[in-house]
Amino acid sequence: MPPAKQPRPHVDLRFYFLCAFRIERNAYPLHLPTRKHEALLAYLVLFPHAHAREKLAALFWGDTPNDQARLSLRVALAALRKELGDDFLIADRETVQLNPDVPIWVDAREISNFKFQISDWESAQSEILNLKSEIDLLPDFYDDWILLERERLRAIYLDALLRLIQHARSNGEYARAIELARKLLATEPANETAYQHLIFCHLAQGDRAAALKQYAACERALRDELNVAPSPETRALYARAQTQEARGKSLEALFTNLPTPLSSFVGRQKEIREIKELLETVRLITLTGAGGCGKTRLAIQTATEIAADEKFKDGVWWIDLSAMANPALVTQAVATVFNVSESSSLPLIAVLTSYLRAKALLIVLDNCEHLIGACAELIGTLLSACPRVRVLATSREALNISGETTWVAPSLAMPDTAQIPLLAQLRRFDATQLFTERAISVARNWRLADNIVPVVQVCARLDGIPLALELAAAQLKHFSIEQIAARLDDRFNLLANETRGAIPRHQTLRAAMDWSYDLLSDAERALLQKLSVFASGFTLEAVESVCSQQSTVNSEQSTVNSEQSTVNSEQ
Repeated sequence: MPPAKQPRPHVDLRFYFLCAFRIERNAYPLHLPTRKHEALLAYLVLFPHAHAREKLAALFWGDTPNDQARLSLRVALAALRKELGDDFLIADRETVQLNPDVPIWVDAREISNFKFQISDWESAQSEILNLKSEIDLLPDFYDDWILLERERLRAIYLDALLRLIQHARSNGEYARAIELARKLLATEPANETAYQHLIFCHLAQGDRAAALKQYAACERALRDELNVAPSPETRALYARAQTQEARGKSLEALFTNLPTPLSSFVGRQKEIREIKELLETVRLITLTGAGGCGKTRLAIQTATEIAADEKFKDGVWWIDLSAMANPALVTQAVATVFNVSESSSLPLIAVLTSYLRAKALLIVLDNCEHLIGACAELIGTLLSACPRVRVLATSREALNISGETTWVAPSLAMPDTAQIPLLAQLRRFDATQLFTERAISVARNWRLADNIVPVVQVCARLDGIPLALELAAAQLKHFSIEQIAARLDDRFNLLANETRGAIPRHQTLRAAMDWSYDLLSDAERALLQKLSVFASGFTLEAVESVCSQQSTVNSEQSTVNSEQSTVNSEQ
């Protein structure tokens, strides 16, 4: 009987390509014979798919004859196997690649992953703050492919940092935003956007001296590194630090913590104009509508467009309640954004109203529906005590407080399936614009011109609901547009979001519906079940008739049950 096969001992292989080239196996350093061997290894690790031997030979030994280049490649591959193990590479006569079954850790891959994990904010912040190395890939190497990869990783890192800074700023985490902005400036000392964030966050913390100091540092860095002056937006923010009056065009330079969405905003210009006009005359607008109809994105876009308005000289402030479960923390969430805390002699709501009483600003309170009572109470108190404060709220139901104007967010404009328009006309509909943009982000070669009929069908079947359209477009990774249209009878199972970090109720269409259903009372759920007999719209009289008939049936059933109980008792 042959001896049992022994399990392969665990080997911890770690590759460090940032700042300098270093390899460790089980925490012990490994060394390769030449710089060329190191460059070849880095290339195979960073690009772990199969490579033609001819390409590798030409890339690394292109200045020698072909036979000599191929021989040099064989010698180098033998050196890699000797140092890293025979199973580290998979090679045949034609190709060479990294063995995907060999577990390795690569510091440069951690940077690449930021692009995909950025919506998982807490994890991304932790990883990026724990990253000790500068983002400089193989700094002593000068091959063309390294220069390109170095710039790619650096761009991913800087973009991730800027998004994390904006996210921290949006949540009132000004100290964290400052820490991240300083980390960004360590890599790119003349990044003006990072300085704008620093100036804003110091002002939000009430540290005017620090804000002025950061402007001076920005002015000096731009002059020394780029030989340019600060932009008008940065100078406007500097003026804010001096006189408490800020005007600028960029979101970073405005006195606002509005989040920066990760995807483009499509259409709805008419709706934005209506909301902006309403805010001229009313102090509380609640954007209502079904889950997934785009209330949050509409609120962000509208607030961004009015952030520089004179009526809101003290800023436009964003509070996201989607992840909050405790109603008692609503006031705290608002106070955190304004850097206000409870005092020993006054409750937090009194301190907050005192701070806001003389301010001219807009509060955008997002996702109120599951905390409706606490939100209504807080908003009512603030509007009564602070005459120049206005509120733009989003909720699946109205707050039902005095002075509220409810505005129902409609579905996106979409074409009529009975009369499919020409391509030029089709592009004018917001629903087809949104679907097309998201489709192209998933499948680069996808074209609306080749898919007019099924796109119109999908937009109509999904009622122009933005979330549903985005979930449908994401399925182009797996299905053709015709297959998606054919499968919409099973839309609750089909429409799911694979994006990491998406909030749970936006990951599937079913979850979006479940969120609303779970907020209903028992009586409201009972009514909804009765309304399920209607295939489309209904009148009030029809609803009353159905409910009346159901009440009669229930009454008769109750009588039957009572009589049956009496018979059973007599027997």
